[in-house]
Amino acid sequence: MTRANARARIVVAAALTMACWHADPPGAPGQLRFAVFGDGPYRAWEMGRFRRVIHALNERPVTFVIHIGDILWYPCSEDAFTSRRADINRIRHPVIYTPGDNEWADCHERIEGGYDPLDRLALLRRIFFRQPTQSLGGVHLALETQGTDSVYAEFVEHARWFAGGIVFATLHVVGGANGGMSFPNRTAAHDDEVRRRTAAAVAWLRAAFAAARDSNARAVVLAFHAETFGLGSVRERQAFAPLHAALADEATRFARPVLLVHGDDHTYTIDRPLVDFATGAQVPNVQRLETFGSPDIGWVDVVVDTTLPTLFRFEPNVTPRWMWW
Repeated sequence: MTRANARARIVVAAALTMACWHADPPGAPGQLRFAVFGDGPYRAWEMGRFRRVIHALNERPVTFVIHIGDILWYPCSEDAFTSRRADINRIRHPVIYTPGDNEWADCHERIEGGYDPLDRLALLRRIFFRQPTQSLGGVHLALETQGTDSVYAEFVEHARWFAGGIVFATLHVVGGANGGMSFPNRTAAHDDEVRRRTAAAVAWLRAAFAAARDSNARAVVLAFHAETFGLGSVRERQAFAPLHAALADEATRFARPVLLVHGDDHTYTIDRPLVDFATGAQVPNVQRLETFGSPDIGWVDVVVDTTLPTLFRFEPNVTPRWMWW
């Protein structure tokens, strides 16, 4: 089966699964249940469904929520950032957020305000990561941050935590060739930011696996924004190659389940897309969950189930499009 056909079958299955709205988890909770969402709301008419998501998450027995970025589409204003932070903090669970491209890398676009992306990145860090050793949300989860390392002090958004015998970490990796796409007035400073952030993300990825080996963890979960697989342009493939190489190396050595959680493409997908570039072989212990996004506003419950050979079970939830309130 081709990758395109496999993806199509996954999307069809997801559509059937999401035909019903469940206010409560459809099955018994496992040892650990967490939620994943992002890539929305983008438009005013999606806000009602976003409020429904917050309400539903507050009623669910999840341990924490991972937000994979793209908190909005436009504008990239301080008021918009502050408002969306307040929305996220209405979730009664801990929320761990990793940035998307919409909230800084794409802010040079006219519709987003025509800002300098580096200015927006600095603002984003001030608003969302002013206390980097704790999560957002109604309950705070203690986090480790790469920002405590003097070499990587600027990367306060890189977080790590432990739950259910699993090491979790966020990586600031965004769409648009990881923030490397051309735009008017792009300078060497923008290119240097991409290089520094990529190097920091690779170092943090390797540190997550080192922590997992040291703690004899049962799995590693990495959360980031970008769709880094199945890319068409050479620039995009080159942008993510250092991350893929490090991931293939570390996951092969770890030899236990690895789950990648991301968004960006707005297509609910579960597959095993990582290939070891050195050998051309699939890295079989690496699975990825891509959550959906606008115009689908919802989330995915991830249940850690030790009775399953694959460890992770996925329960997609999307608010019906007729829910405006």
